[in-house]
Amino acid sequence: MVKHEHRVVKDLFLSKEEFLLVKDPSTNMLKTTPKPSEKSLVSYYASTDYLSHNNSRKTLFSKIYFLARAFAMWPKNLLISKYFDKPNSALDIGSGSGFFIIQLTKKKWAAKGYEPNKTARDFAIKKGVAHVVSLENAGSSQYGLITFWHSLEHTYLMQDTLEKSIKALKKNGIMMIACPNYKSWDAKHYGSFWAAYDVPRHLRHFAPDTLIKIMEPMGMKQINQWPLLLDAFYISMLSEKNLKSKLWILKGFILGLYSNIHGFVCKNYSSHIYVFKKTF
Repeated sequence: MVKHEHRVVKDLFLSKEEFLLVKDPSTNMLKTTPKPSEKSLVSYYASTDYLSHNNSRKTLFSKIYFLARAFAMWPKNLLISKYFDKPNSALDIGSGSGFFIIQLTKKKWAAKGYEPNKTARDFAIKKGVAHVVSLENAGSSQYGLITFWHSLEHTYLMQDTLEKSIKALKKNGIMMIACPNYKSWDAKHYGSFWAAYDVPRHLRHFAPDTLIKIMEPMGMKQINQWPLLLDAFYISMLSEKNLKSKLWILKGFILGLYSNIHGFVCKNYSSHIYVFKKTF
């Protein structure tokens, strides 16, 4: 299979190392190259500033992040209600500090998480979040809903993770996958400074048609696609910070708004939620 070089991107968050993004033409997916070993990858998350793995509200931006996370539950709940008229069973893969599971549990869902990062998992356990030990232990046809909220790009073995997740999903069950879109306006505007590349924590990067090409041969039918409007603001703010802009929060907000307007016109947003249904 022929692969084509895309661009060089630096880890601006932590290590300052450079990585190459390489395109797989069969799926339009970009792969972070070289891929760190699974053992060494843990060190790239070793920062208290990695907000999805902790609950620290020390800075203005962390307070904005957690406020936006809480607000984002409203559209997620609305989306879930389109496919479920009553509580069901759910597994959130890459569940981080457990916020989404806690919210589902409050709505009487039987919800569990799977989180490989020990620090985040321990934090969630203290909050009473139930976990599966491994995806091998997730069972067969156990869950009506399985979610990947910005976690599939992090999974070390994507194909294996998807196969085990699909096995754990009930027939006609729903899988929701949220991930950044490297073909969005803000990705093109910021280039190598686009915060959602986040190498090497993001091991892969998706175009709007990537997941259909990966999932449909696995028996999953895409039934809908939705924008994540808040992501454009968050990603643009972080990208402005990468550029060392003085008014990075304000500039990021303005350009995030423009990205959403552009996305509305072109149906091509900063991040998308892809909704799949199990057909077997």
